[in-house]
Amino acid sequence: MSTDPVKRPFYTVIPLLFSQTVGAFNDNAMKAILPVMAAYQFGKASMDEVNQQVSIVLILPFVIFAPLAGWVSDRFSKKKVVSMTLLAQLLGLGLLSYGLVRKDLLLSLIGFFLLSTQSAFLSPAKKGILKEMIGSGRLAMAVGWMEMLAMVGILGGAFAGAMCFDTLVEENGGWKAALILALATMALAFISWLAFLPTPSTEAPKAQPFKAGVLWSHFGDLRDLLGDRALRGPALGDAWFWSVGGFFYLVLVKLSGEVVVGKVGMGALYGFWFLLLGLGIMAGSIFVAYLNRGRIELGLTAIGGLIMPASLILLYFSDPGGGFFTIGCLALGFSGALFFVPLNGFLQDQAEEDRRGRVLAAANLLTQLSGILFILFHAFLSSYLGLSAKQELLVILVPSLLVGFFTLRALLEDFFRAWFHIFLRILYRIRAIGMENLPAKEGVLIVSNHLSYADPVFIGAACPRKVRYLAFEGLSRSAALRFVFRLTDTLTVSPEKSLDSLRRSSVRLKEGMALCMFAEGGISRLGTTLPFMRGPGLLARKAKVPLFPLHLDGVWGSVFSSERGKFFWKRPLRFPYPVTVRMGEPMDPAEGDAEDLRRRVLELGRLSFSERMPHAAVARSRVLSLARKAGRAPLIEWTDGSTLTRREFWDCVEGRGGKVPPEIASWVEHARVVLEGDERIAERAYASFTRAKETNLWHQEGFAVGEGRGPWEDSWFPWIPLLGQRVAFFGGKKILVVKLGSSCRDPFTVDGLASELNGLVSMNLPPLGGDSNLFSSSTADDVEKGSKRGSLGRLLCGFSYYHSPADGFSIKGIRDEPELIRETGGLDEEGFLLPS
Repeated sequence: MSTDPVKRPFYTVIPLLFSQTVGAFNDNAMKAILPVMAAYQFGKASMDEVNQQVSIVLILPFVIFAPLAGWVSDRFSKKKVVSMTLLAQLLGLGLLSYGLVRKDLLLSLIGFFLLSTQSAFLSPAKKGILKEMIGSGRLAMAVGWMEMLAMVGILGGAFAGAMCFDTLVEENGGWKAALILALATMALAFISWLAFLPTPSTEAPKAQPFKAGVLWSHFGDLRDLLGDRALRGPALGDAWFWSVGGFFYLVLVKLSGEVVVGKVGMGALYGFWFLLLGLGIMAGSIFVAYLNRGRIELGLTAIGGLIMPASLILLYFSDPGGGFFTIGCLALGFSGALFFVPLNGFLQDQAEEDRRGRVLAAANLLTQLSGILFILFHAFLSSYLGLSAKQELLVILVPSLLVGFFTLRALLEDFFRAWFHIFLRILYRIRAIGMENLPAKEGVLIVSNHLSYADPVFIGAACPRKVRYLAFEGLSRSAALRFVFRLTDTLTVSPEKSLDSLRRSSVRLKEGMALCMFAEGGISRLGTTLPFMRGPGLLARKAKVPLFPLHLDGVWGSVFSSERGKFFWKRPLRFPYPVTVRMGEPMDPAEGDAEDLRRRVLELGRLSFSERMPHAAVARSRVLSLARKAGRAPLIEWTDGSTLTRREFWDCVEGRGGKVPPEIASWVEHARVVLEGDERIAERAYASFTRAKETNLWHQEGFAVGEGRGPWEDSWFPWIPLLGQRVAFFGGKKILVVKLGSSCRDPFTVDGLASELNGLVSMNLPPLGGDSNLFSSSTADDVEKGSKRGSLGRLLCGFSYYHSPADGFSIKGIRDEPELIRETGGLDEEGFLLPS
């Protein structure tokens, strides 16, 4: 179950996001202004040196005060810490402005140092407060927004500061232009403090009292961080990104000095480049936030790690004033966001509550130390070796390639998983419900229905944690699937070694794995949910873990299902295609059997089906709209060749036609009732049509409607031909339903059960045909029979049921009303409804 202590609306973090963005804007506006001011006042040769000094001054407070900042964040209410640090901006900016009035660069640098000190205390507090405000479920999205807006502030501040300085400097001189901008940032700082005040209060965690050792404990915290295998990689990756970003900033400022002739215009040029980087980071962060809904997708880090060196190559070979350089800046920003946003979210989420501030402060310390090393590296390349800005890009490319390679190697599974999820987010609209029921770390056994090859990917995209799967061992004979199984840590089960498979799976569950089983034994090619095997219950009892029912709704019809009689090679019905993944509450495996588990999965499916069905009034409108389409097309044909078009049928319904043929008089009356406003019948008709369409019956060229129990024929006609654009053919005792323009020889005869409240309930379906089920066990086809002589067929989608000897057999459909079905005595072991 979810352990998040607080569930506040997402908008409560907006003041925090705004205020931290303004703070980043102020810091970097002044960081951009001071070097270009030095170039104007003291000559272009001083710009690179002052730029290095400003960069180090920006970093030093994070090194010196990191442990104290982490302790303060852990000891006191993070809201109070954030509020006080935002107010402290005024002190740093005030001293910086005073230095500009005195024309004392050293005094201004001291003021900038105080401004950076404020940022050092703000950083762990603003990151730590996020999870306290909105919990883990939306943390990844919140981190995406925080990092995106922080980068917008960083790069927007650099752009605005440099551009505004270039605008003011010729008229006011360097010192006065910088002073005007510093005073403007003071006003913004005050506004950001006021904006943060409505933020909800948070409780102060029970951290250790202050001791002198706290002041140098950050090296111990850093040692602990680097010793933590789970957090070391994200911390190093985060440090790499920011260090390279700082290095790239110095290179771009230097490049602007190499490109621009004279003292004016450098700020505008590198400000424009920073703007491009900011737009790229903004786009990348939004993309990450979109993909990271409900989970943290580390595979994006591997993708970003590969694109970053490619962007550096493009920048090296491009003219700084050309279009390819612009593309390179955008691509570098976009790939950088892909790289560091998931790492940052993972670091915040995995850090324990009582030490999160210290972990984040240690990560900051690592970032700042590596940032200083990269500044010194730049000084060595620029001042000692005399390399040009372009040559420095070529030098940094080598470690970028290495980092990209090792990141891909470490996150290979996540890399492929991310590509799958990108593909799914584009082509599918996945709706995840009930994922808060899933515990974050404990071992769990998820049991789902199975309708397509993409089901594991749908489930993986919806679940907030990694899910492993249990697959048929025979599939591992394929070299490609063996690679996939090794990559995704998929467990296999063999009928010949079932006890060994059970033991191995039990061990992994006890170790904390989230394992998913498809209890039907294979992909359903009928469209219905087949009987569940006993394996999930046995495995859960042996491992002593809870069972979590899960239902995939809407999957029948995707290109990965057997809809239209084949897998893969067909046109998508919709774009993007909607799929619902609904997780139920945990079930104690000792409290029920396979049928109880299947009933829970079917109830989840009923809820999802009901939600995608239109409400009564909308259903009536939709039924009438579909029924009136293609008015000239035939609706009914007789053996003598005569026809009745869809428009002529509606003329009869509306009383404008001639004599109504007696065999369709009841059809006309049913349609007239809906036309006159009966929404309940329209709702039932639309649900019956949808259920029939989501079976393998619908892709037949035609079929005959045989005899059934309950209001069987009234549930079929006239609605199924009208809504499904089919022709009803009167050819003897049975009515054929045929696709327009098709001929049907030897049609399958469908029989089953219908009810007054819900319409079509069950059907005997056609035998299997088309593509074989590659992902099933050897016994799956034996289980997956479409029909059974003497039965009422299989229960259609969107129904759940309850059965007891005392109360009989009841179903629930789109309305949450149980309906007693007297025509059936329940289900047999193969999942067929038996007549009473």
